[in-house]
Parts: sequence; C-alpha cells; structure tokens
Amino acid sequence: MIQVAAHPGKILAEGEYQIIARAAELCNPFLHALGEVTFMPRGPVIAAILNWNATLLTPLLQPAILEVLARAAEGGSFEIATLDCRVDAAVPLPSRSQSRDAGKSLVQGLHAPRGDRLIERYRSAVMAGDSPGHLVVIHALRAAVFHLPPQLAVAAYLVQEGMGAGLEERDIARFLIEGLSRTLSPVAASAGGHLAGL
Repeated sequence: MIQVAAHPGKILAEGEYQIIARAAELCNPFLHALGEVTFMPRGPVIAAILNWNATLLTPLLQPAILEVLARAAEGGSFEIATLDCRVDAAVPLPSRSQSRDAGKSLVQGLHAPRGDRLIERYRSAVMAGDSPGHLVVIHALRAAVFHLPPQLAVAAYLVQEGMGAGLEERDIARFLIEGLSRTLSPVAASAGGHLAGL
C-alpha cells in the first residue's frame, strides 16, 4: 500500500515532481484557486500529515481513488455515485463540506469530454444533488479520462491537498510525495512522455 512519508528524506527529482504537478493540473485546472480540502495542518506539519495519513488518506481517500479508477474503466456511474455517498458518510466535518465545495466547483467549471457519458452522468447527479460530489471522486474521474496510472493519480491528489493547505512546493514534495517516490519512479518515467504532450 502506498504510504505518505512525514520525514524530510530525499526530495523527489525535479522532473518527477513536475510530472506529478502536471497530472494534478490535468485533474484540476483550478488547482491554484483551491483552499483546504481534507488536509488541514494545525501545529507541526509532520504531526498533521501523520494524523491525516492515518485517519483519512490510507483508510478512505486512497482506496476511493483506486476504486473510482476501477469503476470508471468498467463504466459504472451508479457505483461511483454510491462510493461518493460512502465517502460523504466517512469524512468528518468540516472536511466534508470543504471537500464537497471543492468538488462541486470543479465539476461546475468543467464539462465532460465529448462522448464521455460516464462523467456527464456523474456530473448531472452532482448538479441535481443526488451525489455529494467530493473532490477525491471527481479527481479520480478526471485521472481516468487522462488514463493516469493509479500511483500517479494518488500522487496528483496529494499535490492538490498540499497546495490547498498552503504548503510550499518543497514541503509538498518532501512531506506528501516522498513515500510515493519508490513506486512512482517507473510510473513517472513512463508517464513523462504522455503528460508532456497534454
């Protein structure tokens, strides 16, 4: 299982971080306007990351991303809306409303790619109030559109959370992505050419 590291070890190589940051921008073109979502560092950043990893990322957010990617490959919009409701029940307040607001802002500002009925059905469900529209779910659907590998989709989500929390690029790389670097190296190398053309 992918873990987020909270130790200041090796920083990701510049090229690897740029690939992850580009993937985050593909998943959320409004990334720089994002505020806190579910990661809200209060006090020491390392302690906040460890707590967030243990309470939200590992048990809920990461599995949600992976499940959405799998369901999107199968065309399961009903299952994705059901997962969105499960995420809604599990995310504590105030993170729940912040995650919904960020997701709804993203889904309102973007239209599904031409011919993509899955995202359009999900978007309609969110707009009608039938699905909560959490950022993590919409992020994973966008990652599926761009055929991002699972590890890269998770890393891109971490960049969103880090930027929304106001962390600097160096801190995002150090604290949020470090634990992914071993599993991302081959993914980043193979995805680099794909992302460069987008």
